Amino acid sequence: MKTILRCILSATWCLTIVIFTGVTLTTFAGKACSKPLSLTRATHAPLVLSSMFTNHMVLQRGMRDPVWGWGAPGDRIIIRFANHTFTTRVRSDGRWETHLNLLTPSALPQSLDVSDGKHTIVVHDVLVGDVWLCSGQSNMQYPMAGWFHRTNLSHALAAAHHQMIRLYHVPMVESMFAGRPHVTAPAKWQPCTPKTAAGFSAVAYFFGNALRKRLHVPIGLIEADWGGTSIEAWTAPVGFFKYSHLKKEQIWLKHAMACEAALHGSAAPENRAHLVNAPGGYPYDFQSTWRPDPHQNPTTLFNGMIHPLIPYAIRGVIWYQGENNVLSHDTHYYAQLKALIMGWRHLWHQGDFPFYLVQIAPFNYGQKWCGPNGNDAPFEPLIWQAEEKAAAELKNSGIVGTMDIGPGAKQILDTNGNNIHPKDKHAVGHRLALLALSKTYGWKKLPFAGPTFHNAMYGTNHVVIHYSHVDGGLVLRYGNALNWFQLARENDHFVSAKARIVGDTVVVSATGVEHPRFVRFGWSCVAVPNLANKAGLPAMPFEAQKSP
Repeated sequence: MKTILRCILSATWCLTIVIFTGVTLTTFAGKACSKPLSLTRATHAPLVLSSMFTNHMVLQRGMRDPVWGWGAPGDRIIIRFANHTFTTRVRSDGRWETHLNLLTPSALPQSLDVSDGKHTIVVHDVLVGDVWLCSGQSNMQYPMAGWFHRTNLSHALAAAHHQMIRLYHVPMVESMFAGRPHVTAPAKWQPCTPKTAAGFSAVAYFFGNALRKRLHVPIGLIEADWGGTSIEAWTAPVGFFKYSHLKKEQIWLKHAMACEAALHGSAAPENRAHLVNAPGGYPYDFQSTWRPDPHQNPTTLFNGMIHPLIPYAIRGVIWYQGENNVLSHDTHYYAQLKALIMGWRHLWHQGDFPFYLVQIAPFNYGQKWCGPNGNDAPFEPLIWQAEEKAAAELKNSGIVGTMDIGPGAKQILDTNGNNIHPKDKHAVGHRLALLALSKTYGWKKLPFAGPTFHNAMYGTNHVVIHYSHVDGGLVLRYGNALNWFQLARENDHFVSAKARIVGDTVVVSATGVEHPRFVRFGWSCVAVPNLANKAGLPAMPFEAQKSP
Protein backbone atom coordinates (compact mmCIF):
# COMPACT_ATOMS: atom_id res chain seq x y z
CA MET A 1 0.00 0.00 0.00
CA LYS A 2 1.24 3.45 -0.93
CA THR A 3 0.01 6.70 0.60
CA ILE A 4 0.20 10.20 -0.83
CA LEU A 5 -0.60 13.13 1.43
CA ARG A 6 -1.56 16.24 -0.47
CA CYS A 7 -3.32 19.53 0.19
CA ILE A 8 -5.80 19.82 -2.64
CA LEU A 9 -5.65 23.47 -3.82
CA SER A 10 -7.43 24.75 -0.71
CA ALA A 11 -5.05 25.55 2.11
CA THR A 12 -7.72 24.73 4.64
CA TRP A 13 -8.08 20.92 4.55
CA CYS A 14 -5.89 17.95 3.69
CA LEU A 15 -6.96 14.84 1.83
CA THR A 16 -5.29 11.48 2.09
CA ILE A 17 -5.36 9.53 -1.15
CA VAL A 18 -4.74 5.85 -0.47
CA ILE A 19 -3.90 3.54 -3.33
CA PHE A 20 -4.65 -0.10 -2.51
CA THR A 21 -3.98 -2.95 -4.88
CA GLY A 22 -5.63 -1.63 -8.02
CA VAL A 23 -8.26 0.55 -6.28
CA THR A 24 -8.12 4.24 -5.39
CA LEU A 25 -10.00 5.32 -2.27
CA THR A 26 -10.04 8.60 -0.35
CA THR A 27 -10.17 9.35 3.35
CA PHE A 28 -10.49 12.65 5.17
CA ALA A 29 -7.52 13.72 7.24
CA GLY A 30 -9.33 16.73 8.71
CA LYS A 31 -6.26 18.80 9.62
CA ALA A 32 -5.26 22.31 8.67
CA CYS A 33 -2.45 22.46 6.11
CA SER A 34 0.49 24.74 6.75
CA LYS A 35 1.21 25.15 3.05
CA PRO A 36 -0.75 24.16 -0.07
CA LEU A 37 1.00 21.66 -2.33
CA SER A 38 0.35 21.17 -6.03
CA LEU A 39 -1.15 18.02 -7.48
CA THR A 40 1.70 17.25 -9.83
CA ARG A 41 4.09 14.38 -10.26
CA ALA A 42 4.88 12.24 -7.24
CA THR A 43 7.77 9.90 -7.98
CA HIS A 44 6.43 7.04 -5.85
CA ALA A 45 2.80 7.14 -7.08
CA PRO A 46 2.30 9.30 -10.16
CA LEU A 47 -1.16 8.07 -11.16
CA VAL A 48 -4.19 9.39 -9.27
CA LEU A 49 -7.86 8.99 -10.23
CA SER A 50 -10.46 11.52 -9.13
CA SER A 51 -12.24 10.59 -5.91
CA MET A 52 -15.50 10.45 -7.87
CA PHE A 53 -14.37 7.14 -9.35
CA THR A 54 -14.53 4.37 -6.75
CA ASN A 55 -15.89 0.85 -6.51
CA HIS A 56 -19.72 0.62 -6.77
CA MET A 57 -20.07 3.82 -8.79
CA VAL A 58 -22.77 4.67 -11.33
CA LEU A 59 -21.83 6.29 -14.63
CA GLN A 60 -24.39 8.46 -16.42
CA ARG A 61 -26.08 6.80 -19.38
CA GLY A 62 -26.49 8.59 -22.70
CA MET A 63 -23.47 10.84 -22.23
CA ARG A 64 -19.77 10.91 -23.02
CA ASP A 65 -18.84 10.71 -19.36
CA PRO A 66 -15.69 12.61 -18.34
CA VAL A 67 -12.99 10.58 -16.56
CA TRP A 68 -10.12 12.52 -15.01
CA GLY A 69 -7.24 12.45 -12.57
CA TRP A 70 -3.60 13.40 -12.16
CA GLY A 71 -0.25 12.00 -13.15
CA ALA A 72 3.24 12.79 -14.35
CA PRO A 73 3.16 15.46 -17.08
CA GLY A 74 3.46 13.91 -20.51
CA ASP A 75 2.50 10.40 -19.44
CA ARG A 76 0.10 8.50 -21.71
CA ILE A 77 -3.06 7.47 -19.86
CA ILE A 78 -5.04 4.44 -21.05
CA ILE A 79 -8.66 3.95 -19.93
CA ARG A 80 -10.63 0.77 -20.63
CA PHE A 81 -14.37 0.43 -20.09
CA ALA A 82 -17.19 -1.60 -21.71
CA ASN A 83 -14.86 -3.18 -24.28
CA HIS A 84 -13.56 0.21 -25.43
CA THR A 85 -10.16 1.82 -24.98
CA PHE A 86 -9.50 5.56 -24.64
CA THR A 87 -6.19 7.39 -24.40
CA THR A 88 -5.05 10.85 -23.36
CA ARG A 89 -1.93 12.65 -22.14
CA VAL A 90 -1.22 14.26 -18.77
CA ARG A 91 -1.05 18.02 -19.19
CA SER A 92 1.82 20.17 -17.96
CA ASP A 93 -0.16 21.02 -14.80
CA GLY A 94 -0.40 17.31 -13.92
CA ARG A 95 -4.09 16.84 -14.79
CA TRP A 96 -5.54 14.51 -17.42
CA GLU A 97 -9.09 14.04 -18.71
CA THR A 98 -10.86 12.06 -21.38
CA HIS A 99 -14.44 11.10 -22.27
CA LEU A 100 -16.07 7.69 -22.66
CA ASN A 101 -18.38 6.72 -25.51
CA LEU A 102 -22.12 7.32 -25.19
CA LEU A 103 -23.06 4.80 -22.52
CA THR A 104 -26.10 2.52 -22.55
CA PRO A 105 -27.75 1.60 -19.23
CA SER A 106 -26.47 -1.56 -17.60
CA ALA A 107 -27.09 -3.23 -14.25
CA LEU A 108 -24.31 -5.71 -15.03
CA PRO A 109 -21.23 -4.84 -12.93
CA GLN A 110 -18.25 -3.83 -15.05
CA SER A 111 -14.71 -2.64 -14.37
CA LEU A 112 -13.03 0.66 -15.23
CA ASP A 113 -9.26 0.29 -15.78
CA VAL A 114 -6.89 3.28 -15.76
CA SER A 115 -3.17 2.89 -16.46
CA ASP A 116 -0.14 5.08 -17.15
CA GLY A 117 1.95 2.11 -18.32
CA LYS A 118 3.58 1.69 -14.92
CA HIS A 119 0.65 1.70 -12.53
CA THR A 120 -2.93 0.49 -12.98
CA ILE A 121 -6.04 1.46 -11.04
CA VAL A 122 -9.06 -0.83 -11.33
CA VAL A 123 -12.53 0.35 -10.24
CA HIS A 124 -14.89 -2.58 -9.72
CA ASP A 125 -18.67 -3.03 -9.75
CA VAL A 126 -19.43 -0.09 -12.04
CA LEU A 127 -23.05 0.32 -13.23
CA VAL A 128 -24.51 2.61 -15.88
CA GLY A 129 -27.75 4.48 -15.23
CA ASP A 130 -28.83 7.91 -14.04
CA VAL A 131 -26.96 10.08 -11.54
CA TRP A 132 -28.66 12.84 -9.54
CA LEU A 133 -27.01 15.41 -7.28
CA CYS A 134 -29.05 16.10 -4.11
CA SER A 135 -28.11 19.29 -2.30
CA GLY A 136 -29.34 21.97 0.12
CA GLN A 137 -29.64 22.39 3.88
CA SER A 138 -31.11 20.35 6.73
CA ASN A 139 -34.38 19.22 5.14
CA MET A 140 -32.33 17.60 2.38
CA GLN A 141 -29.80 16.37 4.95
CA TYR A 142 -32.47 14.76 7.21
CA PRO A 143 -31.38 11.09 7.17
CA MET A 144 -33.37 7.90 6.81
CA ALA A 145 -32.54 7.00 10.43
CA GLY A 146 -33.97 10.35 11.59
CA TRP A 147 -32.62 12.78 14.14
CA PHE A 148 -32.98 12.71 17.93
CA HIS A 149 -34.71 9.30 17.82
CA ARG A 150 -37.61 10.83 15.89
CA THR A 151 -38.41 9.05 12.67
CA ASN A 152 -41.31 7.46 10.85
CA LEU A 153 -39.07 5.87 8.25
CA SER A 154 -37.98 2.70 10.07
CA HIS A 155 -39.95 0.31 7.84
CA ALA A 156 -38.66 1.95 4.66
CA LEU A 157 -35.10 1.86 6.00
CA ALA A 158 -35.33 -1.84 6.87
CA ALA A 159 -36.32 -2.54 3.25
CA ALA A 160 -33.53 -0.42 1.71
CA HIS A 161 -31.68 -3.31 0.05
CA HIS A 162 -31.17 -2.07 -3.52
CA GLN A 163 -28.11 -3.12 -5.50
CA MET A 164 -29.28 -0.87 -8.33
CA ILE A 165 -29.08 2.23 -6.10
CA ARG A 166 -25.63 3.57 -5.25
CA LEU A 167 -24.92 6.31 -2.71
CA TYR A 168 -22.13 8.90 -2.62
CA HIS A 169 -22.23 11.05 0.54
CA VAL A 170 -19.97 14.12 0.51
CA PRO A 171 -18.91 15.03 4.10
CA MET A 172 -19.38 18.58 5.36
CA VAL A 173 -16.13 20.25 4.29
CA GLU A 174 -15.84 23.97 3.60
CA SER A 175 -13.10 25.78 1.71
CA MET A 176 -12.32 29.03 3.49
CA PHE A 177 -10.73 30.53 0.39
CA ALA A 178 -13.04 31.93 -2.28
CA GLY A 179 -10.39 31.47 -4.98
CA ARG A 180 -9.12 28.01 -3.99
CA PRO A 181 -11.72 25.29 -4.62
CA HIS A 182 -11.12 21.70 -3.55
CA VAL A 183 -10.59 19.22 -6.37
CA THR A 184 -11.32 15.95 -4.56
CA ALA A 185 -13.95 14.87 -2.05
CA PRO A 186 -13.35 12.58 0.96
CA ALA A 187 -16.10 10.17 -0.09
CA LYS A 188 -16.74 6.91 -1.93
CA TRP A 189 -19.63 5.17 -3.65
CA GLN A 190 -21.54 2.50 -1.70
CA PRO A 191 -24.35 0.08 -2.56
CA CYS A 192 -27.64 0.98 -0.91
CA THR A 193 -28.31 -1.12 2.18
CA PRO A 194 -30.10 -0.32 5.44
CA LYS A 195 -26.67 0.40 6.94
CA THR A 196 -25.47 2.78 4.22
CA ALA A 197 -28.90 4.41 3.78
CA ALA A 198 -29.34 5.10 7.51
CA GLY A 199 -27.24 8.26 7.40
CA PHE A 200 -28.22 9.21 3.86
CA SER A 201 -30.75 11.88 2.85
CA ALA A 202 -34.31 10.59 3.19
CA VAL A 203 -35.59 12.89 0.44
CA ALA A 204 -32.82 11.72 -1.90
CA TYR A 205 -33.43 8.05 -1.08
CA PHE A 206 -37.19 8.19 -1.70
CA PHE A 207 -36.60 10.16 -4.90
CA GLY A 208 -34.04 7.67 -6.19
CA ASN A 209 -36.05 4.60 -5.20
CA ALA A 210 -39.13 5.95 -6.99
CA LEU A 211 -37.06 6.45 -10.14
CA ARG A 212 -35.61 2.96 -9.84
CA LYS A 213 -39.08 1.43 -9.67
CA ARG A 214 -40.33 3.31 -12.73
CA LEU A 215 -37.24 3.40 -14.95
CA HIS A 216 -35.64 0.02 -14.13
CA VAL A 217 -32.11 1.41 -14.48
CA PRO A 218 -29.36 1.88 -11.88
CA ILE A 219 -29.63 5.12 -9.93
CA GLY A 220 -26.66 6.97 -8.47
CA LEU A 221 -27.38 9.54 -5.74
CA ILE A 222 -24.79 12.13 -4.73
CA GLU A 223 -25.63 13.86 -1.44
CA ALA A 224 -23.91 17.19 -0.70
CA ASP A 225 -25.74 19.20 1.96
CA TRP A 226 -25.23 21.01 5.26
CA GLY A 227 -27.93 21.97 7.75
CA GLY A 228 -28.44 25.61 8.64
CA THR A 229 -26.64 26.99 5.59
CA SER A 230 -27.53 29.81 3.22
CA ILE A 231 -27.62 29.75 -0.56
CA GLU A 232 -24.63 32.12 -0.84
CA ALA A 233 -22.28 29.44 0.51
CA TRP A 234 -23.35 26.98 -2.22
CA THR A 235 -22.94 29.40 -5.14
CA ALA A 236 -19.96 29.38 -7.49
CA PRO A 237 -18.02 32.63 -7.96
CA VAL A 238 -18.97 32.71 -11.64
CA GLY A 239 -22.63 32.59 -10.62
CA PHE A 240 -22.36 35.78 -8.58
CA PHE A 241 -20.54 37.62 -11.33
CA LYS A 242 -23.14 36.66 -13.95
CA TYR A 243 -25.71 39.02 -12.45
CA SER A 244 -24.97 42.71 -12.00
CA HIS A 245 -27.66 43.14 -9.32
CA LEU A 246 -25.77 40.92 -6.83
CA LYS A 247 -23.45 43.81 -5.99
CA LYS A 248 -23.02 42.97 -2.31
CA GLU A 249 -21.79 39.47 -3.07
CA GLN A 250 -19.53 40.66 -5.88
CA ILE A 251 -17.87 43.30 -3.70
CA TRP A 252 -17.30 40.72 -0.97
CA LEU A 253 -15.80 38.21 -3.38
CA LYS A 254 -13.49 40.72 -5.03
CA HIS A 255 -12.18 41.76 -1.63
CA ALA A 256 -11.82 38.13 -0.55
CA MET A 257 -9.86 37.19 -3.63
CA ALA A 258 -7.64 40.26 -3.32
CA CYS A 259 -6.80 39.27 0.25
CA GLU A 260 -6.03 35.73 -0.86
CA ALA A 261 -3.78 36.99 -3.65
CA ALA A 262 -1.81 38.93 -1.05
CA LEU A 263 -0.95 35.64 0.68
CA HIS A 264 1.17 34.63 -2.33
CA GLY A 265 0.05 31.02 -2.07
CA SER A 266 0.64 30.71 1.68
CA ALA A 267 -1.91 29.19 3.98
CA ALA A 268 -3.82 31.33 6.46
CA PRO A 269 -4.38 29.56 9.78
CA GLU A 270 -8.07 29.67 10.56
CA ASN A 271 -9.31 31.54 13.62
CA ARG A 272 -12.88 30.63 14.54
CA ALA A 273 -13.33 34.02 16.17
CA HIS A 274 -14.24 35.31 12.69
CA LEU A 275 -10.68 36.34 11.83
CA VAL A 276 -8.10 34.73 9.60
CA ASN A 277 -4.51 36.02 9.78
CA ALA A 278 -1.85 35.37 7.21
CA PRO A 279 1.76 34.64 8.11
CA GLY A 280 3.55 37.87 8.88
CA GLY A 281 0.47 39.48 10.34
CA TYR A 282 -1.34 40.40 7.12
CA PRO A 283 -4.95 41.17 8.16
CA TYR A 284 -7.09 38.57 6.42
CA ASP A 285 -10.32 39.57 8.11
CA PHE A 286 -12.88 39.78 5.31
CA GLN A 287 -14.41 36.54 6.63
CA SER A 288 -16.12 38.44 9.44
CA THR A 289 -17.97 40.86 7.19
CA TRP A 290 -20.60 38.44 5.86
CA ARG A 291 -21.94 35.99 8.45
CA PRO A 292 -20.87 34.89 11.95
CA ASP A 293 -20.04 31.33 10.83
CA PRO A 294 -17.16 31.22 8.33
CA HIS A 295 -18.66 28.31 6.40
CA GLN A 296 -21.65 30.56 5.58
CA ASN A 297 -19.51 32.90 3.50
CA PRO A 298 -20.13 33.03 -0.27
CA THR A 299 -18.62 30.10 -2.23
CA THR A 300 -17.28 28.20 0.84
CA LEU A 301 -19.48 25.11 0.43
CA PHE A 302 -19.46 25.23 -3.34
CA ASN A 303 -15.66 25.18 -3.23
CA GLY A 304 -15.48 22.46 -0.59
CA MET A 305 -18.36 20.15 -1.54
CA ILE A 306 -19.60 20.84 -5.08
CA HIS A 307 -16.49 21.78 -7.05
CA PRO A 308 -14.84 18.36 -6.41
CA LEU A 309 -17.80 16.72 -8.21
CA ILE A 310 -17.36 18.71 -11.43
CA PRO A 311 -17.39 17.58 -14.27
CA TYR A 312 -18.81 14.17 -13.25
CA ALA A 313 -21.70 13.45 -15.62
CA ILE A 314 -25.11 13.83 -13.94
CA ARG A 315 -28.72 13.70 -15.09
CA GLY A 316 -29.74 16.64 -12.91
CA VAL A 317 -30.04 18.25 -9.47
CA ILE A 318 -32.67 18.30 -6.73
CA TRP A 319 -32.39 21.26 -4.33
CA TYR A 320 -34.05 21.73 -0.91
CA GLN A 321 -32.93 24.94 0.79
CA GLY A 322 -34.20 28.37 1.79
CA GLU A 323 -35.00 28.31 5.50
CA ASN A 324 -31.76 30.06 6.39
CA ASN A 325 -32.46 32.79 3.88
CA VAL A 326 -35.81 33.42 5.56
CA LEU A 327 -33.90 34.06 8.78
CA SER A 328 -31.65 36.57 7.02
CA HIS A 329 -34.70 38.57 5.87
CA ASP A 330 -33.70 37.84 2.31
CA THR A 331 -35.48 39.88 -0.35
CA HIS A 332 -33.49 38.85 -3.43
CA TYR A 333 -33.55 35.06 -3.23
CA TYR A 334 -34.69 34.83 -6.85
CA ALA A 335 -31.46 36.44 -8.06
CA GLN A 336 -29.47 34.15 -5.77
CA LEU A 337 -31.25 31.07 -7.12
CA LYS A 338 -30.43 32.17 -10.65
CA ALA A 339 -26.79 32.69 -9.67
CA LEU A 340 -26.63 29.24 -8.07
CA ILE A 341 -28.29 27.36 -10.94
CA MET A 342 -26.62 29.17 -13.82
CA GLY A 343 -23.23 29.06 -12.12
CA TRP A 344 -23.40 25.28 -11.65
CA ARG A 345 -24.63 24.75 -15.19
CA HIS A 346 -21.86 26.96 -16.58
CA LEU A 347 -19.11 25.00 -14.85
CA TRP A 348 -20.53 21.53 -15.55
CA HIS A 349 -20.59 22.09 -19.33
CA GLN A 350 -23.66 19.87 -19.66
CA GLY A 351 -26.02 22.56 -20.87
CA ASP A 352 -29.24 23.32 -19.01
CA PHE A 353 -29.46 20.09 -17.02
CA PRO A 354 -32.65 19.66 -14.92
CA PHE A 355 -32.73 21.58 -11.65
CA TYR A 356 -35.73 20.81 -9.44
CA LEU A 357 -36.60 22.73 -6.28
CA VAL A 358 -38.52 21.82 -3.13
CA GLN A 359 -40.69 24.60 -1.72
CA ILE A 360 -39.80 25.10 1.93
CA ALA A 361 -42.76 24.16 4.13
CA PRO A 362 -44.72 26.67 6.24
CA PHE A 363 -43.09 27.17 9.63
CA ASN A 364 -43.52 29.75 12.38
CA TYR A 365 -40.06 31.29 12.56
CA GLY A 366 -41.22 33.72 15.22
CA GLN A 367 -42.52 37.26 15.35
CA LYS A 368 -39.29 38.78 14.02
CA TRP A 369 -39.66 36.87 10.76
CA CYS A 370 -43.39 36.20 10.46
CA GLY A 371 -45.01 39.05 12.40
CA PRO A 372 -47.41 38.64 15.34
CA ASN A 373 -50.08 37.06 13.14
CA GLY A 374 -47.80 35.04 10.89
CA ASN A 375 -48.34 37.24 7.86
CA ASP A 376 -47.23 40.74 8.80
CA ALA A 377 -43.58 40.19 7.81
CA PRO A 378 -43.79 37.69 4.96
CA PHE A 379 -40.15 36.73 4.51
CA GLU A 380 -41.02 33.06 3.98
CA PRO A 381 -43.69 33.87 1.35
CA LEU A 382 -41.06 35.95 -0.46
CA ILE A 383 -38.85 32.85 -0.60
CA TRP A 384 -41.80 30.86 -1.99
CA GLN A 385 -42.37 33.54 -4.58
CA ALA A 386 -38.70 33.46 -5.61
CA GLU A 387 -38.70 29.65 -5.82
CA GLU A 388 -41.77 29.59 -8.05
CA LYS A 389 -40.45 32.35 -10.28
CA ALA A 390 -37.14 30.56 -10.78
CA ALA A 391 -38.91 27.27 -11.49
CA ALA A 392 -41.16 28.96 -14.04
CA GLU A 393 -38.58 31.11 -15.82
CA LEU A 394 -35.40 29.02 -15.89
CA LYS A 395 -35.17 26.31 -18.52
CA ASN A 396 -35.51 22.69 -17.35
CA SER A 397 -36.51 23.77 -13.85
CA GLY A 398 -39.49 22.91 -11.66
CA ILE A 399 -40.78 22.94 -8.11
CA VAL A 400 -42.77 20.62 -5.83
CA GLY A 401 -45.14 22.00 -3.20
CA THR A 402 -45.09 21.27 0.53
CA MET A 403 -47.97 23.37 1.87
CA ASP A 404 -49.59 20.18 3.17
CA ILE A 405 -46.65 18.69 5.09
CA GLY A 406 -45.56 21.57 7.32
CA PRO A 407 -45.81 21.55 11.12
CA GLY A 408 -49.42 22.73 11.02
CA ALA A 409 -50.61 20.25 8.40
CA LYS A 410 -53.80 18.62 9.62
CA GLN A 411 -52.96 15.04 8.79
CA ILE A 412 -49.68 15.03 10.74
CA LEU A 413 -50.37 17.67 13.39
CA ASP A 414 -50.08 15.17 16.22
CA THR A 415 -46.61 13.97 15.22
CA ASN A 416 -45.00 16.96 13.54
CA GLY A 417 -45.36 19.74 16.11
CA ASN A 418 -43.72 23.09 15.45
CA ASN A 419 -40.71 21.55 13.70
CA ILE A 420 -38.84 23.17 10.84
CA HIS A 421 -38.09 19.63 9.61
CA PRO A 422 -41.38 18.06 8.41
CA LYS A 423 -41.22 14.31 8.86
CA ASP A 424 -42.96 13.35 5.64
CA LYS A 425 -39.86 13.00 3.51
CA HIS A 426 -41.47 10.25 1.47
CA ALA A 427 -44.00 12.70 0.00
CA VAL A 428 -41.22 15.14 -0.94
CA GLY A 429 -39.08 12.46 -2.62
CA HIS A 430 -42.12 11.00 -4.38
CA ARG A 431 -43.19 14.41 -5.73
CA LEU A 432 -39.67 15.15 -6.96
CA ALA A 433 -39.73 11.81 -8.78
CA LEU A 434 -43.08 12.67 -10.40
CA LEU A 435 -41.59 15.99 -11.54
CA ALA A 436 -38.50 14.32 -12.99
CA LEU A 437 -40.49 11.54 -14.64
CA SER A 438 -42.71 14.08 -16.37
CA LYS A 439 -40.22 16.79 -17.32
CA THR A 440 -36.96 14.83 -17.73
CA TYR A 441 -38.15 11.40 -18.80
CA GLY A 442 -41.20 12.40 -20.85
CA TRP A 443 -44.02 10.74 -18.92
CA LYS A 444 -46.45 13.42 -20.08
CA LYS A 445 -49.69 12.08 -18.58
CA LEU A 446 -48.29 11.87 -15.06
CA PRO A 447 -49.56 14.56 -12.62
CA PHE A 448 -46.53 16.27 -11.10
CA ALA A 449 -47.68 19.60 -9.63
CA GLY A 450 -50.41 21.01 -7.45
CA PRO A 451 -52.84 23.73 -8.55
CA THR A 452 -50.74 26.72 -9.61
CA PHE A 453 -51.96 30.29 -10.09
CA HIS A 454 -52.44 31.10 -13.77
CA ASN A 455 -54.37 34.38 -13.79
CA ALA A 456 -57.15 36.31 -12.06
CA MET A 457 -60.25 38.13 -13.26
CA TYR A 458 -61.30 41.03 -11.02
CA GLY A 459 -64.99 41.85 -10.57
CA THR A 460 -66.93 44.43 -8.58
CA ASN A 461 -66.92 42.38 -5.39
CA HIS A 462 -65.05 39.18 -6.22
CA VAL A 463 -61.99 37.71 -7.91
CA VAL A 464 -61.99 34.57 -10.07
CA ILE A 465 -58.75 32.59 -9.85
CA HIS A 466 -57.77 30.38 -12.79
CA TYR A 467 -55.36 27.52 -12.12
CA SER A 468 -53.05 25.28 -14.09
CA HIS A 469 -52.31 21.69 -13.01
CA VAL A 470 -55.85 20.99 -11.80
CA ASP A 471 -55.39 17.32 -12.86
CA GLY A 472 -58.91 15.99 -12.54
CA GLY A 473 -60.32 18.92 -10.63
CA LEU A 474 -59.90 21.08 -7.54
CA VAL A 475 -60.73 19.55 -4.15
CA LEU A 476 -60.62 20.23 -0.41
CA ARG A 477 -57.97 18.30 1.50
CA TYR A 478 -59.95 18.69 4.73
CA GLY A 479 -62.76 20.77 6.19
CA ASN A 480 -65.93 22.15 4.62
CA ALA A 481 -64.66 25.40 3.08
CA LEU A 482 -61.55 26.72 1.40
CA ASN A 483 -59.20 28.68 3.65
CA TRP A 484 -56.23 31.06 3.54
CA PHE A 485 -57.54 33.26 0.74
CA GLN A 486 -57.30 37.03 1.32
CA LEU A 487 -58.43 40.12 -0.59
CA ALA A 488 -57.52 43.78 -0.40
CA ARG A 489 -58.42 47.01 -2.08
CA GLU A 490 -55.15 48.49 -0.88
CA ASN A 491 -52.05 46.33 -0.61
CA ASP A 492 -51.59 46.73 3.15
CA HIS A 493 -55.19 46.04 4.21
CA PHE A 494 -55.78 42.35 3.50
CA VAL A 495 -58.80 40.63 5.04
CA SER A 496 -59.79 36.98 5.17
CA ALA A 497 -62.02 36.02 2.27
CA LYS A 498 -64.59 33.37 1.45
CA ALA A 499 -63.69 31.10 -1.43
CA ARG A 500 -65.52 28.39 -3.33
CA ILE A 501 -64.59 25.98 -6.09
CA VAL A 502 -66.37 26.55 -9.39
CA GLY A 503 -65.15 24.07 -11.99
CA ASP A 504 -61.41 24.60 -12.42
CA THR A 505 -61.54 28.04 -10.80
CA VAL A 506 -61.87 29.50 -7.31
CA VAL A 507 -64.17 32.46 -6.72
CA VAL A 508 -63.01 34.70 -3.85
CA SER A 509 -64.98 37.47 -2.11
CA ALA A 510 -64.84 39.37 1.18
CA THR A 511 -67.39 41.49 3.00
CA GLY A 512 -66.53 45.17 2.75
CA VAL A 513 -63.99 44.76 -0.04
CA GLU A 514 -65.43 46.36 -3.15
CA HIS A 515 -63.43 46.47 -6.38
CA PRO A 516 -60.62 44.27 -4.99
CA ARG A 517 -57.21 44.88 -6.53
CA PHE A 518 -55.09 42.38 -4.59
CA VAL A 519 -55.55 38.68 -3.87
CA ARG A 520 -53.33 36.13 -2.18
CA PHE A 521 -53.43 32.54 -0.99
CA GLY A 522 -51.45 30.80 1.75
CA TRP A 523 -49.38 33.95 2.19
CA SER A 524 -48.20 33.26 5.75
CA CYS A 525 -45.54 31.37 7.68
CA VAL A 526 -48.33 29.59 9.58
CA ALA A 527 -50.62 28.81 6.65
CA VAL A 528 -52.36 25.42 6.56
CA PRO A 529 -54.25 25.70 3.24
CA ASN A 530 -56.62 22.96 2.17
CA LEU A 531 -56.84 23.39 -1.61
CA ALA A 532 -55.46 20.56 -3.74
CA ASN A 533 -56.13 18.68 -6.96
CA LYS A 534 -57.56 15.18 -7.31
CA ALA A 535 -54.04 13.83 -7.72
CA GLY A 536 -53.52 14.78 -4.06
CA LEU A 537 -50.98 17.52 -4.71
CA PRO A 538 -51.34 20.77 -2.72
CA ALA A 539 -51.98 24.19 -4.25
CA MET A 540 -49.05 26.58 -4.40
CA PRO A 541 -49.18 29.91 -2.52
CA PHE A 542 -49.38 33.12 -4.53
CA GLU A 543 -49.87 36.86 -4.38
CA ALA A 544 -51.35 38.77 -7.34
CA GLN A 545 -52.68 42.20 -8.17
CA LYS A 546 -54.85 43.82 -10.81
CA SER A 547 -52.99 45.54 -13.60
CA PRO A 548 -53.20 49.36 -13.46
